[in-house]
Amino acid sequence: MNRELINGLIEKYKNGSATEAEKQTLMNWYREVAEEESVFPGAEHDIENQMLQRLQLDIKPVNKRNNLRLWAAAASILLVLSAGVLLLKSHLIRPGTQSDTELAGNAISPGGNKAFLTLANGTKISLTDAQAGEVATQGGIQIKKTGEGQIMYVISDQKQKAAKTTEYNTIETPRGGQYKLLLPDGTVVWLNAVSSVRFPVNFSSQKERRVELTGEAYFDVAQDKDLPFRVVARGQEVEVLGTSFNISAFPDEQESRTTLVQGAVKISAGNSSVQLRPGQQAAVTGSIHVKNIDPAEAVAWKNGYFRFDDEPLESIMRQISRWYDVDVTFAGEPLKSELFAAAAKRSTGISELLSVMEQTGDVKFDIDGSHITVRKKNK
Repeated sequence: MNRELINGLIEKYKNGSATEAEKQTLMNWYREVAEEESVFPGAEHDIENQMLQRLQLDIKPVNKRNNLRLWAAAASILLVLSAGVLLLKSHLIRPGTQSDTELAGNAISPGGNKAFLTLANGTKISLTDAQAGEVATQGGIQIKKTGEGQIMYVISDQKQKAAKTTEYNTIETPRGGQYKLLLPDGTVVWLNAVSSVRFPVNFSSQKERRVELTGEAYFDVAQDKDLPFRVVARGQEVEVLGTSFNISAFPDEQESRTTLVQGAVKISAGNSSVQLRPGQQAAVTGSIHVKNIDPAEAVAWKNGYFRFDDEPLESIMRQISRWYDVDVTFAGEPLKSELFAAAAKRSTGISELLSVMEQTGDVKFDIDGSHITVRKKNK
């Protein structure tokens, strides 16, 4: 969609002449490009500011799940654009008029590249502190850290390729951490916060490439038709030959979700199994449920963004807790089911993120050190 058309839609929305279809077009455009461009084209700051002020005065957030799922007209634009203030450098939070949330939360920083490597003999190495170069050696296999901070495995002793036994390593991220690694077969793995992957250091001696995941990871699997790739995660098994997909299998979430970006995967759980097509997501809660989604939603974290679409506040705060390394409590159970839609860079300070969420809903966040209390906003 060209810039002239979008600027025209923004202007029409500002002066109240946009039709419902035009509002929907503007919303769809924003959701598609916000993660890539992070600002309106052409630096339309004056239009943006007037739009946001008008939205705040005229439209109330929608709390019912069915209405949010429909993203109906003006209410959906409020949720997307108001949350998008983070991406638009927030005209609503100005120097000298910061909210209590922002002032109290300045000491809490976003997460970064942090991880620990546990070798087969139990030795634990901080990959955050390790220098570029060789990190460790295991039976003729070198573990190296690249200049970009990525871990990779190199078989330096060719006898290892014919070895009948292999050892296992585990890479895990703490709260406030993420990490990218290259498995011995060339598969690239991005680990989200509070996640771990266990894998053999040599796939050559195996009949399959089997890894174990806890938490969330994005896999870009190296093709090898003779060695199928399998991920075991929280009661499910995902089988692939060569593809890109995301698995979210945190122990504290109600369901495990596998989202296929490209290729094909087979999900097995209990006595059930399904095969996914690109753009589909399988949710496992004992049984398997498949739905069509935008894969960009599931992999936003890997690309450096939060993206919440019609998501309960309890789930959102669990993600915030993992990334910012904070503890969260709710002053009232009903608050947990409040629904939000938002998009923000993961490099955004927690105070700015929470401040904008306060302005798009009826909640207030109290920050005390590394603890956040969520309560109902006083009217």
